[in-house]
Amino acid sequence: MTPRCIAVFAALGLIAAGPVALVQADEAPPAAAPSGAVRAGSALTTWAMRWFTEMMAGRTDRSQYSAAFAPQVTDDAVARISHDLNRYGAAPLRAEIVQTKTDGEQTFAVLKFVFPRGDATSLLFGFDAAGKITGVAPGGIAGD
Repeated sequence: MTPRCIAVFAALGLIAAGPVALVQADEAPPAAAPSGAVRAGSALTTWAMRWFTEMMAGRTDRSQYSAAFAPQVTDDAVARISHDLNRYGAAPLRAEIVQTKTDGEQTFAVLKFVFPRGDATSLLFGFDAAGKITGVAPGGIAGD
């Protein structure tokens, strides 16, 4: 992820989530965020592709955010993230699960997005026990 994109995520407000610091911002798959045992495999990658492309388009479903973060996902914040994600050009070709980890009531997943021109980026997504997004940050899981 570009330094500017990292700055945009940081501008949204870092919130500590257990031992991993996350920037929270998110949207959802066709109906809802992955929940419970569905936080893996093709359901997760399908969800992540939709999140990424919706954010590129400047759209987000705020009902998918955790209650603590939803008020911070302003239209301006979404517009800034959209602008930065669009620097990759076209939407990603695919998302790949790189790593998953559960810590208490939260599940974390690192997904790599691969783009048509050959570049890639990875994002760390966090989910609470109810399947609400607790955060999204560039990079991987700390301590691993």
